[in-house]
Amino acid sequence: MARPQSEVSPLGKWAAGGVLSSRHVLWLVLAAFIIGLFLYGPALGGGFVFDDEGLPFRRGFQDEPIASWLLGVRPILMFTYWLNSAASGNDPRGYHLLNLLIHAVNTGLVFAVLFRLLSLAGWDLARRRIAAVGGAAIFLVHPLATESVSYIAGRSESLAAMFMLLAWVVFLNASGQPISWRRSTVVVALFGLAVAAKENAVALVGVLLLTDVFWPKPFSLERLRQNRRLHFLIAPGFAAGLAWVARVLADAGSAGFKVQGVAWYQYAFTQSRAIFKYLQLAALPFGQSLDHDFPVSRTLAEHGALWCLLALAAITAAAIAFRRRYPLACFGWLLFLVLLAPTSSVVPIADPLVERRMYLPLFALLLVACEAVRRRWSESTAAIVAVVAFAFAVLCYHHNQLWAHPDRLWARAALESKQKGRPYWHLAETLIAENRCSEAVPYLARGERLMPADYSIQVAWGKTLECMGRPEDALHRLERAAVIRPDSRVYQWIGLLEGEMGRKDAAGLALQQAVRLNPRDSSAHSALGLWYESLGNAPCALREYRAALTSDPHNNEALGGLGRLEILGTASAPGGQ
Repeated sequence: MARPQSEVSPLGKWAAGGVLSSRHVLWLVLAAFIIGLFLYGPALGGGFVFDDEGLPFRRGFQDEPIASWLLGVRPILMFTYWLNSAASGNDPRGYHLLNLLIHAVNTGLVFAVLFRLLSLAGWDLARRRIAAVGGAAIFLVHPLATESVSYIAGRSESLAAMFMLLAWVVFLNASGQPISWRRSTVVVALFGLAVAAKENAVALVGVLLLTDVFWPKPFSLERLRQNRRLHFLIAPGFAAGLAWVARVLADAGSAGFKVQGVAWYQYAFTQSRAIFKYLQLAALPFGQSLDHDFPVSRTLAEHGALWCLLALAAITAAAIAFRRRYPLACFGWLLFLVLLAPTSSVVPIADPLVERRMYLPLFALLLVACEAVRRRWSESTAAIVAVVAFAFAVLCYHHNQLWAHPDRLWARAALESKQKGRPYWHLAETLIAENRCSEAVPYLARGERLMPADYSIQVAWGKTLECMGRPEDALHRLERAAVIRPDSRVYQWIGLLEGEMGRKDAAGLALQQAVRLNPRDSSAHSALGLWYESLGNAPCALREYRAALTSDPHNNEALGGLGRLEILGTASAPGGQ
């Protein structure tokens, strides 16, 4: 006898095609946050690392109005940093806790999306419950999520994913009926928020199209026609999103077709290998690093790029050929490629392999895993999933212990790096900041043996030797770095070091060269202004300080110098104009 409608549980109603009760998701989010406090606890007190130092709250924006934070790229992301800055200033714990909360919310959303997709795939209620909870648990504890949670700058990835998952939940919560105008508008609004958090969220359009084309049966246009309201609304948003991304890439030095030394096709060759590295890290998360040493394939023959391209094509062809027999696996694989496309296709990015890019694509691989589990379902399936989740949790906790100590994090990256000197540089800077400069020497000696002509290694040597009280040796290293790569920054360091050694003429020549090499470098102008000020040349010092503030209104050195000159009355003098 059928149960009365009033006796059917909210989860049962939703499993039958109704709306998921928010109560279940909220309980899951709360549980995820509590578990996350334990797993990510070691990193909660960790300091600012790597790109964190370039974020507004570390560049003097604290007292600026909120509009100053939102005028640049990724305004939604910057809004969350503004909230953190207003609440806790430069205390990193508040930033880490918000990152963890976003991850917990995403865990709940992964459960909701996975449960609905398994319903579309025809899974019964009991298996859907086990698979959705298990998949959400693995998403929560997987070590690959660490960089998006414990790394404050990694928030861009998890925040964009949150809005993408929310949009997907709204899109899927259609009970088999065509999506309404109201729900379509909500999806488009969430899409806009996602792109304003990080540009790679443009992939959401591909996710929604793939979902419509794949369900209720693979490569059917039925749902695409039914949901034409949404696709009509989102098309202009997608075009605007692409225009926004193109504008950002046009001005970016680390991404886009202007990236030095890497052509678009070489980046594509490299990414064919990177995708398999991501798959390895998803299945066996060993060898993680904050700064992977992943060489570029400049030809198809280099580093096995040809074989990786052929393997990708073969896997994709097989997935499509067996789409009716293994629908979840095919959908998950294609979804994985769609989600990685913005960063792992043909648009060059300075760093070819970054773990946080796998944050949401990891969900797509969970669908492939669900297909495998479904074929071999037994009473022990839940136990197997629990064992896997526990193993990932142990690795996640261990990885977060490294994030609690940046010196260990960079030491690990340096030891794994044989062709990339940047980890050695950041390790040296971390140790110098802790007044442990001599501890960097063994690492730098190893790095120089592997990379005798590496710019970053020579700069790291220079900074370390200066810290150790050996300015002449430090200057020699910085001059070697300038020969390898004559850029503005190294000439600034040379000029400042020459000034500390009392060689004012040599310092001025180096600082003038720094400004010539990059006229838009605010720190180069402020350093040159300080040199002019030390000579008593107030008009020239004033000119340089103003130039520095034109490029960066929050340059504290320039603001301080300008303030000193104003106190002396120089700023208003005719010669200071």
